[in-house]
This record gives sequence, structure tokens and C-alpha cells, in this order.
Amino acid sequence: MPIKKKSSILSHKTKSITGKSNSVPKSLKPQQTRQIIRRFHVLQKNKYSILTKLRKIYPEINIDNYKELIHGKIYQNSFNIFQIPAKYSDNKIYKIDETLSITQLIEILAKIDSEIEQRGGIETYQSASTQGQTNKRGGDSSKKLIEWLRDEKYEDKLNNLTALEIGCLSPSNAITTCGIFKEITRIDLNSQDPLIIEQDFMKRPLPTAPNEKYNLISCSLVVNFVPLPKERGEMLIRITKFLKKATKDSLSCLFFVLPLPCITNSRYFDNDKLLEIMKSLGFTQSFSYEANKVAYWLFDWNGKITNKKFNKKELHSGSSRNNFCITIH
Repeated sequence: MPIKKKSSILSHKTKSITGKSNSVPKSLKPQQTRQIIRRFHVLQKNKYSILTKLRKIYPEINIDNYKELIHGKIYQNSFNIFQIPAKYSDNKIYKIDETLSITQLIEILAKIDSEIEQRGGIETYQSASTQGQTNKRGGDSSKKLIEWLRDEKYEDKLNNLTALEIGCLSPSNAITTCGIFKEITRIDLNSQDPLIIEQDFMKRPLPTAPNEKYNLISCSLVVNFVPLPKERGEMLIRITKFLKKATKDSLSCLFFVLPLPCITNSRYFDNDKLLEIMKSLGFTQSFSYEANKVAYWLFDWNGKITNKKFNKKELHSGSSRNNFCITIH
């Protein structure tokens, strides 16, 4: 029996995440927005956990390509019969642990892929995220960035600035409307607007001249979606290659945002570890702020990169903690 749907989390959809239409919803209530975002995060986390376990058996597997599994009967049967519940409160909770067999892991992976597709995929998640960032809902993370840039520390450095926004969801956020930047490049894996370039930052060509670099890079709620700790570290290293050198008249900064649990409830990571990693890459913290659900930082970049390694090491014990981590190899 041929598979009905694509397995990629970036696939196009037949139903919305609300299950009520065949298009991405243009307007969502705040409760719907929160439900969509939370469920998407949970499914992504479970998917990466499963693929990490399966890689030990099938080294060729990666997050976007696991054809060997898709074409198997186990995956297809589980994918095609799965139906999402009518209520979010009835969503399946997957327990991913060492007791699961290979068959069970593949079955759960198929169910996750099927649910993601039936719920509208990344397009609907991004729609929810964008609506959650509207001024009416007070969710535009870049407002905190602009607040910091208007601090007296930078008052003599706001000249002819350029910015690169990684994972941009809206071309009308505070970065755009503040009037500080003369040029803004916006990229995202799945652009929802013609002013946002559809591009994977990790595949963006490296700068070959100073004018191809930026005074500021915004990386808000992006690194937490990168599947592996090593790849998160590689992304931070790559960011340094796109930053201009700071001068007395211009800045060189990274605006960085993570979900708060990444630093407050991880076994392997915390704020001190983040600052240690960032220091090794030439960053010094200028500002930081912890909100209810997310944490913000503004780092100045001095260009002094070391070759220090950071491995995965337990820092905090507890069964309720998550496994978020960033490593540098």
C-alpha cells in the first residue's frame, strides 16, 4: 500500500493543525496558538529522541531522510492508520526510553510524522508563532533587543548598521520598524512572506568580503530546534563567520533567545555553561533577561575565538529534567 503522506516535518499538508480546514489558519485564538506551539515542540523533541536512538542501528538516518524506514510496512501501517484526537487534551503522550524495541520506535516515529502532517506541519506552527508575536499579544522577542540597543552603551555605535535575522517569522517586527538598521536580511527554513528568504542558515554561503557580513545577527528560538548538541555548537561557530568586526563607531552583536527550560531545567546545560561556551567563541554578555517562558541575551563579539571543547556532561540530576545541550567539538 503506497504511503499517503510525506514523512518530513517540512511536508505540505492536507489538514490544518486545528483539524477543521485544508489551509493554514489566518487567525487563531491565544489558547489555540499556545496549544499548537506546545504540541509542535513536544513532537519535535520526541522525534529527535527517536531518531537519535535509531541512528545507533541505522547510521545513515538523519532528520530529513529516513527512506529505509518510510518504505517499510511497520512505518507505513502506523502512519496511515493514525488519527489525531478531536481535543488537544487527548493528545498521545509518548514515553521514549530504553525499554522500547526497534519496531516500537519506528511505529511512534510514524505516528509523530502523521500527526505533524494532519495538524498542518511547520507552516501552521509558524503561523501560530507569528500570530503569537503580534503587538496585540506582546510576543515580539525583538522588542527586547531594540530596548537594549537604545541603551547608552550603544548610543555612539548605531551608524549604518546591517542585520541578519535567522528564523525570521515576520518582516514587520521591531527589528524592522525601529529605524536602527539600514539593511536587514531575513531568512527562514520555510518562509511565510516574500520579504523573508527561504534558506537554511547552515547552507548560506560564507561571506567572501566584509560588506557581506553583519553588525548584528538575531537568532531567536532557532538553536533549540537544531536536533543534535554538536550541530547547535556548529551553528554558533558559523554565526561568528557572518559578524563584522566591532569598531569604535559600530557594533558587532548577537541577539540570542532560548526557551527558558533549556537553561533552568536541563541535565546538561545552564546559563553558566552557555556563557562559558559563548566566551570561547569571542562573545561577552552585555544584557540578559529571563521571562516566564524564554530567556534573552545580547552578546558583543570581540573576534577572539579559542579552540576549547565542550562535551556533554551531567550538571544537574533529576528525572524531570530535559536533555537540552550544546557541545563544541
